[in-house]
Amino acid sequence: MPVAPDLCGIALDGRYELHAMIGEGAFGRVYRGRDRRLARTVAVKVIKPWWGEDPEWVEVFEREAQLLARVSDPGIVQIYDVGHAEEGLYYVSELVEGESLAGRFARGPFEPWEAAALAEQLCRALAQAHAQRIIHRDVKPANILISRRGRVKVGDFGVARLGGGTSDGALGTVVGTPRYMAPEQGRGRATSPATDVYSVGVVLYEMLAGSPPFDGATAVELALRHLQDAPPPLPASTPRPLAKIVARALATAPGDRYADAGAMAGALAAVRAGTRPAPGAADRPSARRPPARPLASGSSRLESTRPAPRRSPRRSWNPAGRRRTAALFVLVLALIGAMLAAALLVGGAVPARVPDLRGLSRAQARARAAGARLRTLAGVRYDLRAGAGTVIAQSPPPGRRVAPNSLVRLLVSRGPAPVMVPDLRTELGADAELTLNRLGLRARLVAGPDYPGRRPGYVYGQSPAGNASAPAGSTITLDVAEIPRWQPVAAFSGTGGTSSVAFTIRGPRWRVLYTMQYRGTCTFIFFCSGPSLRGIADPGGQTIDAFGLKDGTAQTHVFSSGPGSYRLQVAPGRDDAEYRIQVQDLY
Repeated sequence: MPVAPDLCGIALDGRYELHAMIGEGAFGRVYRGRDRRLARTVAVKVIKPWWGEDPEWVEVFEREAQLLARVSDPGIVQIYDVGHAEEGLYYVSELVEGESLAGRFARGPFEPWEAAALAEQLCRALAQAHAQRIIHRDVKPANILISRRGRVKVGDFGVARLGGGTSDGALGTVVGTPRYMAPEQGRGRATSPATDVYSVGVVLYEMLAGSPPFDGATAVELALRHLQDAPPPLPASTPRPLAKIVARALATAPGDRYADAGAMAGALAAVRAGTRPAPGAADRPSARRPPARPLASGSSRLESTRPAPRRSPRRSWNPAGRRRTAALFVLVLALIGAMLAAALLVGGAVPARVPDLRGLSRAQARARAAGARLRTLAGVRYDLRAGAGTVIAQSPPPGRRVAPNSLVRLLVSRGPAPVMVPDLRTELGADAELTLNRLGLRARLVAGPDYPGRRPGYVYGQSPAGNASAPAGSTITLDVAEIPRWQPVAAFSGTGGTSSVAFTIRGPRWRVLYTMQYRGTCTFIFFCSGPSLRGIADPGGQTIDAFGLKDGTAQTHVFSSGPGSYRLQVAPGRDDAEYRIQVQDLY
């Protein structure tokens, strides 16, 4: 998964300053910020850029803000604003000064009275959500905040759903955190307030024992343990009434748990007050209790003493017959238990085999999984070898047998990650090309003239410009100043009489290459009068240099007059001569 940009130091929509990142989740990053308009400290959650490209995930993000705004309770993080800035979607909420329950676990288990008090606060807050028919569905220590005054605040309603719906959200997938997920949620069945009660039970168990009741290497293994296994016993120091509340909250069947968080809060309040709840009182949804008083320091007794039951009178019985009846009864119970376990494991249907979805497109993988009676949840990351939209990994692996309607998690390639193009100006063309190749980019060298200020052979321009991103494997155009060389621009020849030729020079120097031979015998034995050449600037007709042509081949004369328009004029001498002239420009 790519790394989201650090937005510290900017102001979203010119209003919300982002000062420091204080948390990060799958959807977005949370920053400590300041509302310029209202001059108050806030928390700002900004969705990660790649999620903003998926309209389904955008819907999840917006639903989280809408659900938070619906519930007004001191125990639930309050939302102030929601917006869509250039940097992405965001919402603004109150900033809870303190720590998460997950951070508090680093200091070890809680005292029983402290765990009961925090669990009651948590239930009171969730009861307000349940009263609005909102089910959190992801109650876990990371989403439970504890203020500096010890008050519980519940946040992150990103996978919440209105009561009465199925476990799947807008994406048609099981959502939540497997370690704290109720059995019906892991099986994709309908959720209810009792689903949150189960998660609170797991959190309370962890506060008392120091670790959750179940663990597993995979999400499927965790779901099966929640469905099939009984929680390990709590520490012996846990008061019996509190342990009973945990056991009831962790019941496998939703109907065996507390009806909602309000009912569980009532039971916790009664235990903290040192009294037993009245029959049926704790089962009434959202039942409100008077504020509970804390236990005295060092006290662990939360239940009044009860008289032992009276012994029943002795009676005669047939030991051998009783043993046979007991054995038969145990056998029948074992068979019934095995059938119930099989029914719970496969949901009353034949197990589904996970197909191989790697190498398929996201749509193809979803269709093939649906044909195998499975659902999919896709995440994305950059991958250099797989094309964008291709499934590169899956969990569970192919061939695994799972319950029908189970979730298969897919990892989909976004294609190669963008590459930050360096500024290659002032680099040698060959070195710049090597640098781009090492970054997975291609170079296209375009030769440009050697103007003043440009170093021959060096890059003086590029597209895209330096410090910009480009797709991996794309081509970067480099403008490289040419290394000057002599290039012909004009040529002419003659045998006598006046001749001339005009031309244009681009470089700082130019030269004349000529060959001249006399025809016949010179007028004088020791001195010959041959043709002469004059360089003339146009316009203006000013002579810039003049010289006589010498007898022989490969003769050279260099002019340093720089760029401009020129003309060469050859005047004949007294002796006949044949000449050939070429003009060369250095650029």
